[in-house]
Amino acid sequence: MADPIPLRPRARLAARSAVIVGGGIGGLTSAIALQRAGLAVQVVERARKLREVGAGLQLSPNATRILRDLGLLDKLEQVAVAPRALEVRDGRKGTVLARAEYAPAVARFGAPFLVVHRADLQNLLAEAAQEEGCGITLGAELVTVEPTTGGVRAVVRQGEALQAHGGDILVGADGVRSAVRAHVCPGVSPVFAQRIAYRATIHAPPGHPPDVRLYLGPNAHLVVYPVKGGAMLNLVAIVHDTRPVTHWNAPGNNEDVRRAFGSWAPHVRELLEQVPHFLCWGLYDIAPLPRWSHGRITLTGDAAHAMMPFLAQGASQAIEDAVGLEQALRQESEPEAALGAYEDARRTRTARIQNDARRNGNIYHLSGPVRLARDLVIRRTGQRLLDRYDWIYAA
Repeated sequence: MADPIPLRPRARLAARSAVIVGGGIGGLTSAIALQRAGLAVQVVERARKLREVGAGLQLSPNATRILRDLGLLDKLEQVAVAPRALEVRDGRKGTVLARAEYAPAVARFGAPFLVVHRADLQNLLAEAAQEEGCGITLGAELVTVEPTTGGVRAVVRQGEALQAHGGDILVGADGVRSAVRAHVCPGVSPVFAQRIAYRATIHAPPGHPPDVRLYLGPNAHLVVYPVKGGAMLNLVAIVHDTRPVTHWNAPGNNEDVRRAFGSWAPHVRELLEQVPHFLCWGLYDIAPLPRWSHGRITLTGDAAHAMMPFLAQGASQAIEDAVGLEQALRQESEPEAALGAYEDARRTRTARIQNDARRNGNIYHLSGPVRLARDLVIRRTGQRLLDRYDWIYAA
């Protein structure tokens, strides 16, 4: 196992303590990085149990490299799958448009591509945060954020009682509908992207290859990849829909999904038929924010840069944020300057990824003659499918 990042003297840090609002992947990775840097970290999470909703996620080398540096990659690889290749397929015919083996990219970037169940990753991060000494308070719903003399505090409600958790800085890691964001960028709200994501996991059919498969079709696409050591398949079916789903993990209508993919390839329909029930949520988009920080408050992960999932970078960018914040706190002498440096270092990159992911979503759902032109370009790209994102994976 890689050696953990060593503790650094507190005297070199711009802050001695941090409150993190949100116990998801970004919040917990930030907690681990900041605690190891020498801060006293308190995480407050409104859920009563630390369990990640959703199903699978993809981690690219820019994220797995960080997890290796944090000493967590070995444990992650025990529950994750290293996929063999990325395949892009015609959803209607089922034929392969292009295939890119991951091995050359893994060698080039020095870290793996992994696919993993969200709950497995969150459990691993929660255990590591607690082992490092981070405080984690569950069932704590944020009421407000208040400045204090020389710091900031989160006032939370636990049952009928109010509690305050203070620190030198406060990090909003509370997702696309962030309550902390209202204290940084008032009036900014996520916008429904007119797409619904239906997610499910099923038992992997015997002999199913350990690949990430992307099926493209008019106004819909499907992503399939293994999780749980290859025992299960994660399915993500995304369709256009003008009816917003506001709940994060609402029950999905199986017939809606099967109707949307009713003319697709037989083996695609067979996979969808195996799903006993889908969970669904609406995809919500936010344009790049004018700022991430205000005073001693900053944002991270989806709270700062919620992005469409069409580059599979949501979790990876939240993990990058954690280390970016830790580095800024080491390099600056004052909290406000450190949060400004963190924002300056991260905003341009995440905004580009947000925009590219949004563009990919439009390309995936093309129909008519432009769809044929897209497929021709994909066929010609072949093994070089991953090369266009070297700027992401090499960071």
